[in-house]
Amino acid sequence: MSRGLGRFTKALIEHAAAILKEIQPATVRAVCYRLFVARLIASMEKNETNKVSRALVTGREQGLIPWAWIVDETRAPEQPGTWQNPDTIIEAAVRGYRRDRWQDQSEWVEVWSEKGTVRGTLGPVLREYGVTFRVTHGYGSATLVNDVAEATAARGQKLTVLYVGDFDPSGMHMSEVDLPARLDEYGAHVDLVRVALTSGDVADLPPRSLAEKRSDPRSPWFLANYGDLWWELDGMPPPLLRARVEREIRARLDLDAWEHAAEIEAVEVQSMQAFHRSWLESKSGPA
Repeated sequence: MSRGLGRFTKALIEHAAAILKEIQPATVRAVCYRLFVARLIASMEKNETNKVSRALVTGREQGLIPWAWIVDETRAPEQPGTWQNPDTIIEAAVRGYRRDRWQDQSEWVEVWSEKGTVRGTLGPVLREYGVTFRVTHGYGSATLVNDVAEATAARGQKLTVLYVGDFDPSGMHMSEVDLPARLDEYGAHVDLVRVALTSGDVADLPPRSLAEKRSDPRSPWFLANYGDLWWELDGMPPPLLRARVEREIRARLDLDAWEHAAEIEAVEVQSMQAFHRSWLESKSGPA
């Protein structure tokens, strides 16, 4: 029930709820883009997106929008692992055990982005396929690049990085120039593939003017290579982004080896469950 809401806020919540029903889980900014494209907000400026953010809080507080439909990875808590007793950690280990199925593949896959905001959107696919998600937070650090180089050397497998990011000066320069060069310099065995945003994605997205990026030193490079418009990843419909990433992951799988690994995992879980039962019996002593 929309208690005490103004007409504009009520309409905004109703439209946002309809959008989220289709694209959830999604970020506030993804909702804003859909509202902007539908001309329900005037722009993507902060004063407009703040209206949407406030309306979404109200909608969730009043039960009009499920809390789980909105993801906010920027405020995820950092909590050390603690347990009530030894039994709970063993039970959690058994319940949460998952075999690394990528060890049986000729390569393994990670998803990288300069934006942590898409972690929640991609979460269902990342969990399904056990794929690591790395946020570079702009230009990736030397530590990140070195860690990846060491990981590829230790595993003896090629790593395919599926890159998702803005189609803007820094985002394109990172995936096209900076990261490939530095990964090569550090000896990382990596194939970096930009899967979104691509030039084919932007036709239906609201463009932004390169004039907004005057302070970005990559702007002249971008202008020479891609023109004077740019687009944000958040404008891509989340279901399309999830489907794109899943398709790219599956294209690199040996499905027979993947399913065989799943069968081994099931047997391993049964063995762990048997051990847990035996451990509990040993604790309780003879009847």
